[in-house]
Amino acid sequence: MRKRIAIGGIWHETNGFAAGLTDLADFHAYQYAEGAALLERYHGTGTELGGMIGAAGQCGFELLPTLFAAAVPSATIARPALDTLCDGILARFDAFGAVDGMLLVLHGAAAAEGIDDADAHVLERIREVLPPPLPIAATFDFHANLSEAMVAGADLLVGYDTFPHVDMAERGAEAARHLARMLESTGRPARALAKVPLLSVPQKQATDREPAMSVMSALHDIETRPEIWCGSVALGFPYADAPHLGASVLVYADDTRSARAASRSLAEEIWSRREAFDIALVPPDEAVSEAMRHPRWPVVLVDPADNVGGGSAGDGTVILEALVRHGAKDAIVVIADPEAVAVAVAAGEGGAFDAPVGARVDDRHGSPVPVRGTVTRLGDGRYVHKGTYMTGYETSMGRCAVVDAAGIRVLLTSRRTMPFDAEQVRCMGLEPAEQRIIVVKSASAWRAAFESVARHVIFVDTPGVCASNLEHFEYRRRPVPAYPLERTGPDAEHSWLRDVP
Repeated sequence: MRKRIAIGGIWHETNGFAAGLTDLADFHAYQYAEGAALLERYHGTGTELGGMIGAAGQCGFELLPTLFAAAVPSATIARPALDTLCDGILARFDAFGAVDGMLLVLHGAAAAEGIDDADAHVLERIREVLPPPLPIAATFDFHANLSEAMVAGADLLVGYDTFPHVDMAERGAEAARHLARMLESTGRPARALAKVPLLSVPQKQATDREPAMSVMSALHDIETRPEIWCGSVALGFPYADAPHLGASVLVYADDTRSARAASRSLAEEIWSRREAFDIALVPPDEAVSEAMRHPRWPVVLVDPADNVGGGSAGDGTVILEALVRHGAKDAIVVIADPEAVAVAVAAGEGGAFDAPVGARVDDRHGSPVPVRGTVTRLGDGRYVHKGTYMTGYETSMGRCAVVDAAGIRVLLTSRRTMPFDAEQVRCMGLEPAEQRIIVVKSASAWRAAFESVARHVIFVDTPGVCASNLEHFEYRRRPVPAYPLERTGPDAEHSWLRDVP
């Protein structure tokens, strides 16, 4: 007899330093589906839900869809929005009847008004209708700031193994398999959470490069042990301010002793490599000059402080201003600016464009830049992911325009969009391989879109809510010590392990 398994989730990476609030409309604008539409939309996609749906038949599950909502990483979630989403999941249970368990998609770095740990809150709400011993298995992001409460709220959590995130479907399928294993008996795996006093920025977290590559290799060695169910590393999201901020290791095993030993050993391994997580940055003018001189192209200029995938507005202008100042040619810059799009639409294709661009949301990412040029293309900004990130998923940038300003091609979008797939620019007639300079508002995840064509990469020292220099941020509630803000190590009283009930 098939097991009746609820499926759904709430996903958000919350930047605690970003302006404004993330409302319900932001979730509907990015990813929102409920009921049967959830299964239809995500079936066959390279997402956590896609992996869960794909594994359901093999696991003997009848899936009962609730809702799934995700917003592009952004500011703190408005409390009414979080309540509405949680209520929407719970309301679906009224019609389900008997339910045997749940598969859930979370992030691990979500925060709402008055709630530091929104992921733990979601789990707490779901337990209102799905109490123990009914099992919950959930996925979480590599950038999660794991807490004891979140780990306690689920029977098993599975984190991404990759950054850029190209294994989300695999991890969703893994969560489904572990849920099936738990349903075969009343037993549950022992768990151990180890916290590492390390804050690292996304540029140094790529899992196909050191130091994270060796960390993940060590994790995979641990997972080959017969007593280990699974393990995860979360290097954390530093653009938050909470007591559970920082890197984590989470291990599930047949017994507590094995789980604790494995999680602590890997936590100490991460700590021993802490200096390798330091980042070197190049000032904007120096970066543009280097890109213009480089003999091979495209050159990728990484704008980490305006990282859309980290919660920034995507309208930073520091690199655009430097490109204009130096007279760069054959460059692409994507700027989220609906007001500038409206100017371009009014001018029409082939028309003259003369308006300020960017820096609409705040003054932390530069000032508006006067742009004069020609509108070369208008479009609806829709594209389907064809690369390794969320393959098959459709993204909408809203109404878009391309303005050619003396060889600098400014792609203006109505919605901020993460540069995780090359179709972002191709859909507007821009071929990445033909550019000399590509500016990406990302930290590392841009590699899924542009690394195959990049011939040189420069990380630029830009200001903003995702700045790579963590000294720029006024933390009030983070753990102390935390490298690199404190260069001293944990004192003799520091305990790597966190007790999880």
